[in-house]
Amino acid sequence: MAKETPMSGNNEPIQISLKDFTLHAPGLHGVVKELDANQTTTRGPGVKDPMHKLVMDSAKDNEIRLFGQFEIEVSKDDLKGAPQSQTRAAGVTRATKMGEPAMVLNAPKNTPNMGSAVLYTDEDGESRWVFPEDKTEKDKFTFLIPREGAPPVPTDGTTVRGAVTKGIRRIVKVFAWLTDEVVGVGALILVKNWENKKRMYGLNTVLSDRDDAPVDWDKISGERSLLLLHGTFSTWQAAFDGLRLSKTWFPQMQELYGNRIFAFNHPSLHQTPAENVGKLMEMLPDGVELDIDIITHSRGGLVGREMCERLANIDPFGRKIAIKKAVFVAGPHTGTILTNKEHIVTLIDAYTNMLTNLPDNPATIIMEALISLVKIIGGGTVGALPGMQSMLPDGDYLKRLNATGPVDTTYYAMGARYAPNDEKILLRFGKRLLMKAITKIFNEDSDMVVPTKGSFDSLATNGGFPIPENRQKLYQLDDDINHINFFEHDVVNKQLFNWLSE
Repeated sequence: MAKETPMSGNNEPIQISLKDFTLHAPGLHGVVKELDANQTTTRGPGVKDPMHKLVMDSAKDNEIRLFGQFEIEVSKDDLKGAPQSQTRAAGVTRATKMGEPAMVLNAPKNTPNMGSAVLYTDEDGESRWVFPEDKTEKDKFTFLIPREGAPPVPTDGTTVRGAVTKGIRRIVKVFAWLTDEVVGVGALILVKNWENKKRMYGLNTVLSDRDDAPVDWDKISGERSLLLLHGTFSTWQAAFDGLRLSKTWFPQMQELYGNRIFAFNHPSLHQTPAENVGKLMEMLPDGVELDIDIITHSRGGLVGREMCERLANIDPFGRKIAIKKAVFVAGPHTGTILTNKEHIVTLIDAYTNMLTNLPDNPATIIMEALISLVKIIGGGTVGALPGMQSMLPDGDYLKRLNATGPVDTTYYAMGARYAPNDEKILLRFGKRLLMKAITKIFNEDSDMVVPTKGSFDSLATNGGFPIPENRQKLYQLDDDINHINFFEHDVVNKQLFNWLSE
């Protein structure tokens, strides 16, 4: 039977687990329920936790175990609305990374080579990763968890705020792993080993009912074809899942290209886009001639631009490759500040929350990569990952790429406005704390990962930029399109077909 521990509101830490977890939550009344690793949390009557299976499967794949799992239900806050002087006197002296008053969760550190992180989900379903404080003692980890619950969200699409459903609980998942691998070989080698195992290079024909079909080069060589290039953390199977399963637009694409649609899987963390293209050239059969259009997603746009703008510098074989049209979807042409080491946790949080609305297969593929990154950050070795550094806004990679000369390819671009730089709009759409944090970091509209303007413009007047407005498509908040769900929407897939069939 799960252990339930009451919160009485006093200033003494309470033991909430048989494993010596403690929680310091002065002023709060309610109950903390400890769950075992096999229990699926419910977040209240009839409200399932969409993250549980997704995270658990991905953690297992990364040799991370669930060390503790708790539901927290707060019924009363004695200090709600009290001045800071009173809350501090009552024992509320710590704050989260986002500046919120914090509860203090202590977890045992069983061995010196143990790493840990918390996945915290509030009553409204927004999740964030919390890493231990730097000054954690040798025998325990200290995590700062928000003491206040989720603010009410709109119930009718207006600015009228409704109450959070009574009985919905917060979820705290504490994960643990051994850091020997991270410390011994470093972050870059760890990621390289992981990607060589889970994100291997590959070329496949894109079919709706098969993931591993080989490419028939005899059919593709010299004939107009379509190449798909995925983004960070992903594979083509995950990135383009919505497109290839579309019962309307994928068959239309197959008619247009005569089943000559293929995709390139490549690691996105430990190698640069230029290295990805170099490997692609090696993988092409001798004598093959490509007459292609490309659709790219996210960082795949940089891979695509390497092919369009710099292929002569990368391909030692002198392949005959003509790229007529390139459609960049959510391309980071000016980079994304979220790849900066100060903001990398926010990047992981953004992806984690967007995954809850993706189908299981693509969500699991992306979550596996996120958990791998969590392991590196939690191990204390955030190394230089070349694949991610290629998206640093002021980095050397983008400076070089954005200084290329004219291209023969016709460029098209799609972007989205999902996290607006406007407090009133955030409020109206029920956008949450993470959205506000992201807009504060960018100081402009974004799709949660890439600044909206950067999807259309490289800030250069060479290469294929600026892209004319008649070859741009911007999706607004009402479209509910964010960085990773573009191809789940028929309006997007229809636009792709229209551009490619012109």
